[in-house]
Amino acid sequence: MSNLDLRMIKDTFSRLFVLAKQNKMNLEAFSISLLKSVFVEKIEDDKYDDYFNKSILDIFYDISGYQIDKDTSYGVFDDAFWSGSTYFELHFILKKSFSYLFLKLPLPLMLDLYKVYHEMDISLMVNYFKNLEVKKTILKSLLEMSHSSIRKVSETTKIKESTLNKYVSSDETLYNASFQNINKLQKYFDVPYSLFIN
Repeated sequence: MSNLDLRMIKDTFSRLFVLAKQNKMNLEAFSISLLKSVFVEKIEDDKYDDYFNKSILDIFYDISGYQIDKDTSYGVFDDAFWSGSTYFELHFILKKSFSYLFLKLPLPLMLDLYKVYHEMDISLMVNYFKNLEVKKTILKSLLEMSHSSIRKVSETTKIKESTLNKYVSSDETLYNASFQNINKLQKYFDVPYSLFIN
């Protein structure tokens, strides 16, 4: 993958957020669909094939199921574009999955950061993200996002509460969890498996 091709994919990734905003889509719902898309899966797996030759409108339809007739995203550099671009750069700099990035730094917060960070070097966003990482573990963030509790997760997944408490207190413990437990948590929270891979 050449740097030129990667820049084009980054541009497409960023413009998808612009299209979602322009078409008045719920951006959080869009980001959830994006995380489950073939587009993101191929980027995370470094599988740059003919899929990336598709038009942005076709990729947008694949992700959102929303058909639009005209691409009005080119040359728009607003908060939505900046957010997409920043997520893309964080993915490559930190080697983290997009699901992890969106969990630790949700899209509404990223959009708010535009006012302060959009003219600053990406290194400042990297530092900001690293500070966010230590504030909440993955499982704690998932519990808050889903308005769930350890007891409820335990009852549904049959994972012991004591084990879940260990996962809540340490991402490293979660990363080392059994495949069966990871699979149960992935299904319970309906999130990509990549979220649980360090």
